[in-house]
Amino acid sequence: MRSDLGSARIERITCVYIGRIGDVIVATPFLRALRRRFPRARIRLLVGHRATQVLPLIPFVDETVVLEKPMRLGANIKLAWGLLHDDCDLLVDLNSSFSKTSTMIARAARAPLKVAFDKGRGPAVFNRLVPAPGEREHMSERYARLAEALGAPYGPDLELRVPDAADDAAARLLDNDGNTFRVLVHPGNLTRRPSLWPADRLTELCRRLQGDPALRLFFLAGPGERDYVRAIARALPKPAPVLPTVSLSVAAGVVKRMNLLLGSLTSTTHLAAALHVATFAFYEGYTATVWRPHGARHGGTLSDSWSDVQSTTVDEAYAGLKDHLARLSPWG
Repeated sequence: MRSDLGSARIERITCVYIGRIGDVIVATPFLRALRRRFPRARIRLLVGHRATQVLPLIPFVDETVVLEKPMRLGANIKLAWGLLHDDCDLLVDLNSSFSKTSTMIARAARAPLKVAFDKGRGPAVFNRLVPAPGEREHMSERYARLAEALGAPYGPDLELRVPDAADDAAARLLDNDGNTFRVLVHPGNLTRRPSLWPADRLTELCRRLQGDPALRLFFLAGPGERDYVRAIARALPKPAPVLPTVSLSVAAGVVKRMNLLLGSLTSTTHLAAALHVATFAFYEGYTATVWRPHGARHGGTLSDSWSDVQSTTVDEAYAGLKDHLARLSPWG
């Protein structure tokens, strides 16, 4: 349902998303749609401090602003002052669930039009509401409805672009290994244990993959994950490098050069999808229903639980992964 935006020109837009890196990546199709709808507008994206590193990869905005950690009081006061005094024609809250912080930001912003999902809390701040998301509504469907409300042409594909300097740095990290099929393994986020496929099963899956001489494994470790990832890599019969700690932009350049990303669903899965790299992930019911990337390039297993992946066996994962690899031409 399209909202009535009135007759005023939309020249300055502020989008707000207080979420993590993966959340912001999943919102990139909406930002692209917004750019197409308002090609001459100046679009500002305001995110929380946990998503700062993804900002250089987003091509659809003109300006980025970060809400710092609470201890950075001076920076946040400056941000609030700017919101109170900078003119803005349209504010869009991208959070599909209630966020006290984004509601406070929207209250402070000087915008005659304020659009958000109806979350049942704080609606008086917004004067254009999109119906609340359903529990089983995919994120792309949520953003399609938000784009429709603004008359913006929406497509579900995630999209990021690697800055040239970061791309060059990534190229230097990887040797030119010719015709091998590169598989980047990111075991997962250690803070989300229900969605983390067990290390012993992932080790066995990687051991089986190393039986194919056409495949070469690399490992990626996020913050606080390096010891965990190294233990998996060291348990394998053949060497498999753990890539060094780099910025997200350089990591994106590395991911871009892979043929497949393998691991539990994390922001890295969305990063790979946004860079047109195939993925294979371990899903529970919730993540498969709401967060799984669209398209035939993105395979995976599905546990019999709505909330964890622990029921997925190595045999199930290996059979599913072999089928997925067979579909990824020219490696079938």
